[in-house]
Amino acid sequence: MAQWEKCMRLNGQFLEQLKSLYGHRLPIEVRHYLANWMEAQSWSEVDPDSPHQEADARRLFEGMLQALSDLMARHTQNFITKTQLEALYIHMRNEYVSQPLSLVRVIQHNLFREAELIDQQDHLQAPSPLPQTPSQKSQVQQILQNIVGKTEAIEATFRNLSSKLENFKVQYHEAFQLDSVLRQGNRIPPEQVAKCKERKQLLDQICNRDADAMKRTCMEMNQRSLDTLGQIRTVQSLIAIELSNWKQTQRMFITDDDRGKTELNSIQQWFETLAEVLWRNRQVSKQLPTILPQNLIAGDQFMSLTHQFTQQLLIVIQMSFVLEKQPPQVIKTANRFSSTVRLLVGSKLQIHLGFPEVQVSIINEKQAKTVAADPCKSVPPSLSSGEILNHQKSMEFNATTGILSCAFNFMQLRRIKRNSDKKASEMVTEEKFSLLFKTHFTIGGELEATLNALSLPVVVIVHVTQQPPAEATIFWDNSFAANDREPFVIPESIPWPRLSEALNCYFHANTGRGLTPPNLDYLGRKLLGVGPEEDLSQSQITRTQLCRDQLRGRNFTFWEWFYKHLDLIKTTLKREWTEGAIQGFMQRTDAEKMLLQSLNGTFLIQTFSAGDPGALAPWPGHMMGPR
Repeated sequence: MAQWEKCMRLNGQFLEQLKSLYGHRLPIEVRHYLANWMEAQSWSEVDPDSPHQEADARRLFEGMLQALSDLMARHTQNFITKTQLEALYIHMRNEYVSQPLSLVRVIQHNLFREAELIDQQDHLQAPSPLPQTPSQKSQVQQILQNIVGKTEAIEATFRNLSSKLENFKVQYHEAFQLDSVLRQGNRIPPEQVAKCKERKQLLDQICNRDADAMKRTCMEMNQRSLDTLGQIRTVQSLIAIELSNWKQTQRMFITDDDRGKTELNSIQQWFETLAEVLWRNRQVSKQLPTILPQNLIAGDQFMSLTHQFTQQLLIVIQMSFVLEKQPPQVIKTANRFSSTVRLLVGSKLQIHLGFPEVQVSIINEKQAKTVAADPCKSVPPSLSSGEILNHQKSMEFNATTGILSCAFNFMQLRRIKRNSDKKASEMVTEEKFSLLFKTHFTIGGELEATLNALSLPVVVIVHVTQQPPAEATIFWDNSFAANDREPFVIPESIPWPRLSEALNCYFHANTGRGLTPPNLDYLGRKLLGVGPEEDLSQSQITRTQLCRDQLRGRNFTFWEWFYKHLDLIKTTLKREWTEGAIQGFMQRTDAEKMLLQSLNGTFLIQTFSAGDPGALAPWPGHMMGPR
């Protein structure tokens, strides 16, 4: 079976992760229309980091355009399909005409992730899964091992070159002295002149040979360093995906802290290896021009290489500055809250010896966009929208675990500055902020690093009555915001199947048990106000419908009703719910059918009130059999 056909059988979180792979860079429609053609091409044979293979990448790019063109020719009678294909053709041509290697990189990554998602779902569904292809994690480990080996080889070559240079200097100095002697002419005996000339000629030959050999070695080292840098960038992109997936679990109401810490510890090992090899390669490229004569190497080549390694190192360090523990996403003023920030490269490069200081501030959406645009830029103290107590602390290093982190356990938001430009229709419980963690330190006494990390969006409230609508804002953002989005962009509407899955996930995270398909069907019809004959699968739900519009004939919103019943289970009926003693949300007709099919004496008690959010129903339901 073709890979794309297997992809179309993905469901749940795997389907959502598949959707997140595609977007502006590669529309999912292109993947669908060109599924067979795309999987028949040799994408893996082209290295997207090698400029020498741009011609091969361009042939693949032109082949893709031709395949789209052929499809257009076959759909001339279908106006909609033809128009869509024309738009995709123009988009792909404009996107990659000047960078075909980028197209190869995107498709390589997506095909690999598709195969991994298929394997992950098969593993969950099959009790005895078949042997699987190497996962992305094992691929990361293999590439890192290769990079470490290449780095060690480059360092060994550098040491060997340094030794040869010392010998070269001795011979060059001797040749220079002989040349001075020969310039004295008749001041030395004739028999000495011949010996000096012979020795000088031999030394010139040796020096020229060694100089040529060292030039070739320098050129080889330069190329090997560039290849290593290319591999570093490749594995860095893979690690970034793993880190992004880990961050996604923080958004999706997953509360398994032990599992999250274990995964983060593994990611830290990758970051530490990456930072160390970048520093070592940077040191070689930096020292080489200082020990070799200018006539042996082109110093600007290694200066450029040093700059590239430096920039890559700073990017890796910035990526490794993460929130191990997110702050609560609904913060009430004057209440204490906590959060933990962690530097995943902290045990390397002697960063932990300086005990970097971290400062926390709260910023609004506009300010968050500024920070996200350049995470390595120093943020002025004036970039703040409130006052936080206990917002400054030094990072601490645990020598046993190798973790450099900073736990803020006693923060308190004393004051918040609202957005004065917001529209009159906007509610304060829909205004999103973010906690900004920032630090600055020096690496090796020479390299300045400025790091910023943004928390997930938070909503600030001043009274507990604002909690439900604030939770609705966070629920929508966490469930439907795209990865790596601009803060805090969200879709205004989503299909009911996606919303039902998110409600199920949210319910499970808060109560320990999810919702059944009949439960979700009931919720969808209550939200939309439609009968059992309506097909919910094609319905689009807006954020306003979920949490601002009142239900038909009621003076409360769907979210208020849903959230208060969830809170009722969490605080009063959690044991009964997790043990399955409570059926959950259902239509009255479904309850009657269930009773009619049950043994005499079976009865149901209506627990949730349809007209009073969060209240226990005052009357029992129908009972079959003896009373």
